Amino acid sequence: MNGKLFFNPGRRLSSTLVSLLKRSSTDSCVSTDVYYSENLTEGGSPNPVELKGSGQVVSDPKTKAKKQNPFFCSKMAFGVLGIVILALILTATLITYFTLSKSTSRRPHILLLLADDLGWGDVGWHSSEIKTPTLSKLAKEGVRFNHFYTQPICTASRAALLTGRYPFKLGLQGSRPILAGSRSSLPLDERLFSQDLKRVGYRTHLVGKWHLGFEAVEYTPVSRGFDTFTGFYNGMQDYYHHTTSGFDTFTGFYNGMQDYYHHTTSGFDTIDNVGGYDMRRDVMDKDGVPHVDNMLWNANGTHNNIIFTNEAIRIIREHVTDYKGEPLFLMMSYPNPHTPIQVPEKFVEANSHIRNPIRRKYAGLVSSMDDSVKQILEELKSAKLLDETLILFLSDNGGAYMGHSTEVPTGSTNFPLRGMKGSLWEGGNRVPAFINGPGIPKEKIMDEVIHITDVYPSLMKMLDIDINKDNLDGTDLSPLFQMEEDSKTRKNYFIYDIDPVYRQAGIRKDNWKLIVGNSSLRQMNHWFPPLVENESRSSFEVMNISTFLNEAFRQIKIYHNSRFCKSIKCFFPIELDHEVQLFDLQKDEYEFNNVAGEHANVVEDLVGILNKEMEAMIPPVNLLQKGNARANPHLFNGTWHPWMTIT
Repeated sequence: MNGKLFFNPGRRLSSTLVSLLKRSSTDSCVSTDVYYSENLTEGGSPNPVELKGSGQVVSDPKTKAKKQNPFFCSKMAFGVLGIVILALILTATLITYFTLSKSTSRRPHILLLLADDLGWGDVGWHSSEIKTPTLSKLAKEGVRFNHFYTQPICTASRAALLTGRYPFKLGLQGSRPILAGSRSSLPLDERLFSQDLKRVGYRTHLVGKWHLGFEAVEYTPVSRGFDTFTGFYNGMQDYYHHTTSGFDTFTGFYNGMQDYYHHTTSGFDTIDNVGGYDMRRDVMDKDGVPHVDNMLWNANGTHNNIIFTNEAIRIIREHVTDYKGEPLFLMMSYPNPHTPIQVPEKFVEANSHIRNPIRRKYAGLVSSMDDSVKQILEELKSAKLLDETLILFLSDNGGAYMGHSTEVPTGSTNFPLRGMKGSLWEGGNRVPAFINGPGIPKEKIMDEVIHITDVYPSLMKMLDIDINKDNLDGTDLSPLFQMEEDSKTRKNYFIYDIDPVYRQAGIRKDNWKLIVGNSSLRQMNHWFPPLVENESRSSFEVMNISTFLNEAFRQIKIYHNSRFCKSIKCFFPIELDHEVQLFDLQKDEYEFNNVAGEHANVVEDLVGILNKEMEAMIPPVNLLQKGNARANPHLFNGTWHPWMTIT
């Protein structure tokens, strides 16, 4: 398969030209003809080929050209008529080539399914009591990734997915998401793979959560490669009323934390008076002008799952009607199962076999996502697009065992992996993922390591799209996606994160994993099993949200008052010298035994790689800033809306 899902028009041209030359010279040059286009090596030199009828092997291309140039053959082969016919055929061939090279009709459609905070132990194919029949069937019938890694938190993962770059090179590192009303967005000089897909003719649509900034129109999805965007800009919202609270402009305290558990019948309790409605349908018109003012007010009261599923179905039907023959890229960026845990009762009842009520309700949010995928697949099948659709599924990070309340667990679990969302432990970064569709083997499990930054270059290779982007951190692992048995492609290493604010970093190389610095922030370093029958409070010591925020702001203040340092040494004040942790994941998958003291050479090697990577680190912009007064939803008819103009 060579990493590609469809033919290369250039090869078709090469074959055609060879055929033409062959037909032109056969009559007069039988004893000496040999053609090089089909025998080029990777470096561009022709392989030695036996001359037909002579038994002679020629290896020097210049020698070949002299001995076999068809123009040295009989003039009978190239009379005036022959030249005219050849010119006409060649012209037609070139027209066909350039048409095919621009055509994308043979490229597959793409359905990218992104879950939000879905835990390792929250899917059916990991033996969870949460049943996910649709997703489990897709996973079983495709390639399941057993070691797929993301970033520890949502903003960072989405940035890594769409750019193929580490977030610490984008200013979006650390366990700090972009907050409503703050000026911290994905840099505009980064090209997204949605833009590459659009460039080659894909119709591109994003449905659901964005969470990469919206301070100006230029930062919104329709300005970054998506033809349409239906969903919300922020990181979370009320599932029914679509309101999101932001920073208190005056105190800097994020009241959205409190509002998770104090939402009213009309949405989140906006104590700080900066809550806003956030459900829209943005479009890029045919003239390349983005429109971001179409708020979906009628959606108020309807669950996100219904809105987003219906929108996906509408997009598919419109595509068949208006864009038949063009490839479709549909990215379903689900908010499920991120808090708040709000779900239609029918999905809770579908999980009645789960005895713990918190876990049962959480499972309903997962089941509702599975049901949405089922409806989308049915629509694709009805439209006769399903067999031509490449499907990629992943979660943006590990499950959040504890949400923003430290008393009530969410119901998620990453067990038996250690840790949860926001941590550098496996439970925060190793997620459920699979790929299914044309060119993908059936019923396979991939045990090689794949990182979220690898998706961009791997998909582009599979689609035969030249991205010409030399600053990628991701690796083309398309042979692994397609389970090519003779492939020697491997991921050398990847970075979990490098955060100079919370002073923590992580790296995996082969079977070795190193964590340096403050790995226990908010005490996320436990193994959190599924809730038992009557468990309604966490039995683990986890830092409460007020204490955590105070500690976070203290760390941010220290960072602001210190020199920006690009060395791991800066992560080690005297009291933290002992916090170097090394794990052999091949022998210790669940991170029980720190073996740093036994493998000083391995630690030195991994620290060296971290220091080298840190040379490209830029200062973080996501520092829990106060909300910008100009972003106040009251200035935009009660909605979250871009508030700046780029000149």
